[in-house]
Amino acid sequence: YINSSGYVTTAVANEARFDYDPTTLAAKGLLIEGEGISLVLGSNFAGGTTAPTYWSFAFGTGTSAAAASSTLGNLDGARAWSQTATSQRPMISSTTINVTSGTTYTASMYVESVSGGLSNINIFLINANTATLGTATYKNNGVTVSSGAVATVGRIEITASCTVSGTISLRCGIGCASSATGSINFSRPQFEAGTSASSYIPTTTAQVTRNPDLALMTSTNFSSWFTGGTTGTFFVDWHGGVRGITSTVRTVISTSDQTTKHLHLQQASAAGVLKVADFGAANSVSTANTITSGARTKGAFNFDGSTSTVNLCLNGGTVATSTAIAFSVAPTWLVLGGTSTDGSTLTDLTTVLNGSIRQIKYYPTALTSAQLIAMTT
Repeated sequence: YINSSGYVTTAVANEARFDYDPTTLAAKGLLIEGEGISLVLGSNFAGGTTAPTYWSFAFGTGTSAAAASSTLGNLDGARAWSQTATSQRPMISSTTINVTSGTTYTASMYVESVSGGLSNINIFLINANTATLGTATYKNNGVTVSSGAVATVGRIEITASCTVSGTISLRCGIGCASSATGSINFSRPQFEAGTSASSYIPTTTAQVTRNPDLALMTSTNFSSWFTGGTTGTFFVDWHGGVRGITSTVRTVISTSDQTTKHLHLQQASAAGVLKVADFGAANSVSTANTITSGARTKGAFNFDGSTSTVNLCLNGGTVATSTAIAFSVAPTWLVLGGTSTDGSTLTDLTTVLNGSIRQIKYYPTALTSAQLIAMTT
């Protein structure tokens, strides 16, 4: 995760990851991610002038060495590329990676620093065998850009769908036939299935899987403050749709995933609306306005189990109402960014938030619609 100093930092098992914006250092909140698998080997770029393990020099005559320092915390070192003559385009290329038709993949790396007159640092996906990729999209620090040439320090990404199974390679380096000279430091390459990059997963000799986050409040950690029984109000401030608004529902918060106890606040499918559903989604209510992918988002809903009523508001928009939500028994646990049927494990690994929760507020009474609008504006 990115710590409060803007450094890439690793967390041990069962340690909460409080994420920050790497550029502004603004607090983003508790990072909740689903399972992730980094498919590229040898993400540690530290070393001398020879190519890192599992990588080779692609082309160009520039020089490569271990970077002297890392502006992003030096977690796994950084590789320094120097273009000492014009149009060298020095790069390194990963060993081949197997890809599957119909799957969308994202490659990413961190640009640590740029010096001299260089203006274009790039990341490529190269067809190493029979794999065919669709049109690629690019991001710079989470913001979509027009091409793969990126000059700003931070994380850069390339996303493309595979249309024919086969193998590809990931290339990192100075990506243009520039007339300038200078150097870059870059680090932490990653390649994974998905529409955008997840948090960095270090690899050495094998692909590595990051387990999904489970943030669960049970027993007195929940009952000591959840005192409204079947009536109350929840407010959540989070970064919505961080890995894109897709056909997969993403959970913001949920109470006990059991009949009559379940309230599920979720980012709904491709429409991108905010939704509250009861057990099995038998009944639900959705907002008319939608979530902006990756943006800070505020949502609030009140509930009254005696009347099956839920009122829901997203970012100060029009309040949506349902009088058919089945919620008649007080829950005994709360999950942040996920759901649980037993109060100890995640119900569905595909619906984990993949975002950061900044704040949650609970009121043991049903606030008014006017109050829901005010608190989410």
